[in-house]
Amino acid sequence: MGIRKIEDEIDLKEAMKKKAAELKMKDMQSKASVEKFTKDKLRELAKKHGVLLALTPELRQEVKELQRKYNIPTSKIITEQITEHDVLRKFSKIDHQKLGMLAYQRVLMSKEETGGIIPLSEVFELVNTGILNGNIEVKDVEKSLRLLKKTKVIEDINQLDSGAIIVKFFPIEYTSDEAKVVDLAKKKGVLTLEDVCASLEWSQDRTLRALESLEKSGIAKFRENILTGKQWYFPSL
Repeated sequence: MGIRKIEDEIDLKEAMKKKAAELKMKDMQSKASVEKFTKDKLRELAKKHGVLLALTPELRQEVKELQRKYNIPTSKIITEQITEHDVLRKFSKIDHQKLGMLAYQRVLMSKEETGGIIPLSEVFELVNTGILNGNIEVKDVEKSLRLLKKTKVIEDINQLDSGAIIVKFFPIEYTSDEAKVVDLAKKKGVLTLEDVCASLEWSQDRTLRALESLEKSGIAKFRENILTGKQWYFPSL
């Protein structure tokens, strides 16, 4: 056997080992992602957002019970974990339905950070990763989300006066105090404790409760520095 042939066989074995390692890593990541959704998390999603994830056979019975308990429509039950490879078909064709579901699942996983109300541009950033990077455009994401709205998977899509498109993935139920703060935020953009107290004639305790509740749900973001002091801003507004 010649040296060149031996080298080729060694290269082939190394390539096969590398490919096997990549597949194993992908499988481990997939399983780890699914395992995050314990029964407790499943109940929380069903109760708060009216969404169910039936990603493993072990959860199917739990899903059926929760669907009956919270009267969740079948369109809000996710039965498969979508990956980037599911979205990109042969010849770089996009499966827009699956692209929308990929976005939906990623937003659901980051619900605490986003609040479920996100600009279209940020939804694009969430899914423009891996093999989809360079193969999808913002218009593809918008088309996929409008398909989800049509099938009532997501709540709504709105265009603001500025031209920005905002996607509402889940229904948001505000308390009366939170609703007043949100209305004020739509006018001012950024709020301080003093702004809200003065505008709504509330005490600091009442104002802080509403702001911190909106912050906890991901609707409001808190920041503080020496120049501006404590501020709450609302990215989706």
